[in-house]
This record gives sequence, C-alpha cells and structure tokens, in this order.
Amino acid sequence: MKSEKLKELRIVHYGHPALREPAEQVGRVSGEIKALAARMIELMNEARGLGLAANQVGIPKRLAVVVIEDEPTVLIDPEMVKTEGSQKGEEGCLSLPRLYGEVERPARVKVRATNLSGKRFTLEGEELLARALCHELDHLDGRLFVDLVDESTLHWLVRTRNGEEPVIQPTTLEDALKVFLLAEEGARRR
Repeated sequence: MKSEKLKELRIVHYGHPALREPAEQVGRVSGEIKALAARMIELMNEARGLGLAANQVGIPKRLAVVVIEDEPTVLIDPEMVKTEGSQKGEEGCLSLPRLYGEVERPARVKVRATNLSGKRFTLEGEELLARALCHELDHLDGRLFVDLVDESTLHWLVRTRNGEEPVIQPTTLEDALKVFLLAEEGARRR
C-alpha cells in the first residue's frame, strides 16, 4: 500500500461493510503489513484507544494492535488458544464512538500470533487485557461488541459544554445503530 493511501486511512464506523467481513490471513510479514501496522498504531493513539483491528480501517486482514503496559503490540494472524473464567465490564469501540455497554468476556485468555519480525509468540492476558484481546479478535471475525452487549446497559457518553462531566444517556440498540447507519450513509454520499 502506497504511503499516500496509508495517510488517507481512517477509522471506519458502524455501517461500513469491512466491519462485518471476516478478515483474511496475512501470512508473510511484508513491508506493506509493517506500514499498515504503524499507521494503525498512529490512528489508535490519536483516538486514545486500547486496540484497533485492520477491519476498523476498512482492510479485512487478520492484523490488530493492542496496548499492553502502555506499549502497542502488533498481532498478525492472531488466534485464541485458551479462555478461562468470566468477567463483565463496560466496553466501547472506536468504530461506534461514544456508545458503551456491559459485555461478558473471559477473565483470562491465551492468544497465539505473529509479530512484525515474522516470529510466532503467545500472549496471555487477564481482566482488561483479556477483554481487549477478545474485542479485537472479534473484529477480525466480523463481530462487534454490540453483538454481545447487555442491551439494558447500553448508553451514550454525551459531552457537555464548559468542561462539565459527560452525561450518560441510555439508549436502545436499535436507536443507537440507526444513528451510525445514518451517519455512514451521509459519509458515502459525500
């Protein structure tokens, strides 16, 4: 992918077809994949996210980046090896901005992936890291947190003026997804 195309990459929102498309295996770690991973890290950091999957920038490849101990880690062709326990916690998504809800996930996970040097490695995570890994691997399979959310907990985090605390506004899944579909439709028309 040419550098000017990489610079044009943006995080896509709900309604974009790549978010529902199962990602294809990357295989060999090329310079193009390394450049894509670097751009994804930039986008994730700009958005202050904890993770980003290639589907979220419109490219259905099995590539994700996740923040671990304040450092981005690249996961190429990741696969879930093991899950244990259960935890519930609030999740949001860079592709569904300002929408949050409670999701049940495994408490501990083990993931196998390839790094940018082409070496296979295993990563184990608990609590928030386990949640982030599950969330990003779901993206690579075309699933979103709203597919798993406890709908009774779904809400918008609405910013207010004058630096006041954000307001929590309950919503239904149907209403929330309509907002994103209308925005995506408007974006395509431009």
